[in-house]
Amino acid sequence: MAATSAHAGEFVDLGEPVHYAQVMNAMVGPDADGHMTRIYANMMASGELSFLLQIDPATGEISRFELPEGKGAWNSAVGPDGRIYLGVAGSGPGVALWAFDPARPEESLRHVVDLSDTETVIWRLAADHHAIYGGTYPNALVLEYDIDTGAVKRHGPFTETGTYARPIFAGADGWVYAAIGTAEWDMIALDPVTGEFHSVRTDEQRRAGSMLPQGWTAWGRMYRAQDGTVYYWDNDGWHRLWEGESIAVPDDQIGRWGKQPMEDGRVLGVFEPGGRYSLVNRDAGQITWHDYAYDAPGSRLFMVDEGPGGLIYGSSIIPLVMFRHDPATGESEQLGNPTTVGGEIYSMVTLDERLWIAAYPDSHLSVYDPSLPWEFGAEAGSNPRAFGPLGDGHCRPQAMIVGPDELLYIGSVPDYGQLGGAMAIFDPARGEVVANYRNLVPGQSITALAYDPRTGLVFGGTSITGGGGSTPTATEAVIYAWDPATREIVWQVAPIENSSAVTDLAPANGKLFATVKGNSVCVLDPATGEVLDRRRVPGGWVHWAALEAHSDGALYGLTGSCIYRVDAETNEVTEVAPFEGGITCGLAVTDEGIYFGSGTHLWVYRW
Repeated sequence: MAATSAHAGEFVDLGEPVHYAQVMNAMVGPDADGHMTRIYANMMASGELSFLLQIDPATGEISRFELPEGKGAWNSAVGPDGRIYLGVAGSGPGVALWAFDPARPEESLRHVVDLSDTETVIWRLAADHHAIYGGTYPNALVLEYDIDTGAVKRHGPFTETGTYARPIFAGADGWVYAAIGTAEWDMIALDPVTGEFHSVRTDEQRRAGSMLPQGWTAWGRMYRAQDGTVYYWDNDGWHRLWEGESIAVPDDQIGRWGKQPMEDGRVLGVFEPGGRYSLVNRDAGQITWHDYAYDAPGSRLFMVDEGPGGLIYGSSIIPLVMFRHDPATGESEQLGNPTTVGGEIYSMVTLDERLWIAAYPDSHLSVYDPSLPWEFGAEAGSNPRAFGPLGDGHCRPQAMIVGPDELLYIGSVPDYGQLGGAMAIFDPARGEVVANYRNLVPGQSITALAYDPRTGLVFGGTSITGGGGSTPTATEAVIYAWDPATREIVWQVAPIENSSAVTDLAPANGKLFATVKGNSVCVLDPATGEVLDRRRVPGGWVHWAALEAHSDGALYGLTGSCIYRVDAETNEVTEVAPFEGGITCGLAVTDEGIYFGSGTHLWVYRW
């Protein structure tokens, strides 16, 4: 992807550095005659563009069917009528069912029915002998579509705090079971015939806390067995769900994970986005691998930063793919996923010519050495090497810096349903977290960090918002100064009254500059926290992680519609250049220019 020539002061489109699609789910399904001989993969790019792949394992033939509208499908299921159903999000509130009929491939994907005008996402679909069910956000509903009559029913809300219904299964007993979260977790049994529902959790289970095993985050541990029985794990072990009741079962008596077999009895094993999948003979333990290929669309960029050697690094969102751009050659390279998670890379930092990477979920930490071949793993010598989750209070690692003694400081938003993020200190030499501070600012997430060698202080900025489904208890975000020697906060201030978040921090010219959610840049005294000045950016709202000091003595930042400059002497904020295409992420400020993302494209503003 060669960059076109440019003159100073011009924007240059550097192309789409990532072409990839996420496998949202894959399954065995019917062919045109109703025989179970095909593989279907529901694919999504940029978190909004979906298409369905139909693969014939016998011949390798692949057909592709585009979703013509909507914001993508997070799940699909084979209906009792032999059609492939997709739960599609609209461009605003509203969700719908679309379907593909293998007997009428010329019709491609077709709209079936609008399910709700209040929900924004259908997380999971389930099917029984007559209906399709979908679990939703933000009201944690179960929506039912009767295939025979076309009727739509709305079940729920099931709890006072529930925002997610995920996962969801239809059992062979005629009941539907859904995990509801996330501020408080519950397991709901729903009788779709009568509409009656109730929780299956006991008072003892509730008192014991989460119904997730240690190390599991967010969604319930739940599955449908081969015989149609639904099982779930609570804090006292495994349970069989049958006719609306929860029955404790020993670990060695839970059923085999349900898989729709093909005509020859094999089931689908793994389906990888990189172009291969496996078919498994469960009884014989035999696995065969198959290749497939498709043209992936450009993936929406989530973050852009400068890395080792002055190269530009960044990543896409759903799927998580890291890329590298060489300003000298104008070429971009798609590297792969440097983590074991599939969300997004939230923060990067360079130390000793290695790139440290923190990603969602679990605030997963990895390190990549660009001078060595790509051989991802968790063992010593792997590259990138995965160090795994950072621990309590970490889910979305929105800030990472190199602090005193070349230790990494990482600030995070907590897991779903939780308030009070954390600041971890990671020692690269030892390869481990040496300290972790949960609720450093009670009830608030850590969304910005900076280190000032002059004062020796680490500065943090917060957000009152916690993990998805949580309700803020704080009223305004703060900036704090933390002393690594005493391990205490030495001052704390709310830079703007009732502002909900601090989006970035940057020391310059003996002052601390902060962007605050909305359109504000604040200037503080690093020693005392006194707010010295407040300015407004020239257009739009400030972006997350998009304020950076440059070698020319000024700071540069991004809004959704422009690049702006902050004079570190006078604090004056001026517009550098407007950008009509919409700036969606950033920021890397180099001697060549300012790099940022706009949708699926990487851009640079040449000085």
